[in-house]
Amino acid sequence: MSILCIGQAVYDITFPTEDAIVENQKYQVYDRYECMGAPAANAAYLCGLWGIETSLIARVGNDLFGKEILRTLAAVGVNTNDVRQEPHQKTSLSCIVVNKINGDRTIWNAPLQETEFSPDWPHDPPKVILVDGHERNISLEALQKYPKATSLVDAGSYKPELDTLFQTVDYLVCSEVFAFQYSGISLDINEPQTIEAVFTKLEDLNPNQIVVTLGERGSVFKQDGTIHHVPAFPTKPVDTTGAGDIFHGAFAYGLHQGKDLRDIVLFASATAALSVERMGGQTSIPTLKEVETFL
Repeated sequence: MSILCIGQAVYDITFPTEDAIVENQKYQVYDRYECMGAPAANAAYLCGLWGIETSLIARVGNDLFGKEILRTLAAVGVNTNDVRQEPHQKTSLSCIVVNKINGDRTIWNAPLQETEFSPDWPHDPPKVILVDGHERNISLEALQKYPKATSLVDAGSYKPELDTLFQTVDYLVCSEVFAFQYSGISLDINEPQTIEAVFTKLEDLNPNQIVVTLGERGSVFKQDGTIHHVPAFPTKPVDTTGAGDIFHGAFAYGLHQGKDLRDIVLFASATAALSVERMGGQTSIPTLKEVETFL
């Protein structure tokens, strides 16, 4: 049984700097980093690296960046037969500026236009399906085609046009930004009533299982009517790029392994914590052994 990831694949070029960005200035950066990125692609890479049979449905351009993404995924055994190479579009590209002082990042992304295409679905039904909101129609088709698969969405920001997707998945694993955009309530970890209010609103969107990630403040989830807080692991951030993607990839792995929800959140948190201490998105993904040793 396998994991199927559906969504975006991007090529990242990262520039670390300690300078404040000011218009009409020129900056020289000597230690740039390049690698594959995006939620579904990073999650697929992680699951492949960790030894799970994994497929990715996404799209890239028929160019050098697209070929490098395919090569990177194939290196860890990810099935890329359904990564569509667009003949008339360039691969989605992200320019990332990382603050070397605190590891925070700012991203400029040039996405591809999503056009209709019919993938060759996996021969064997997947055990877990991860979607990131891109390729909406294919994602919904997959959820309908494989109703027995456990599904989760990497929900970074709220988009009303994706409501059907948010409502359908078994696990809505969303960011604090998503939670605020949908609920209009600022979640304060020290004020339990705000957490309850946010979950009450989110349960109108998804009646199944909800997890909210809070960055350096950890994650919160509700199980059997009780809200639980899993604190983040202490880190010395170098680059936070891809930490959310990596959290969700490890979450998908935990679902595939049949772990308890609290253990999944703890495991995903540890994986993300290790990742922020390295540069890049995909290149910062730790090995399974490193995560297990860390825990």
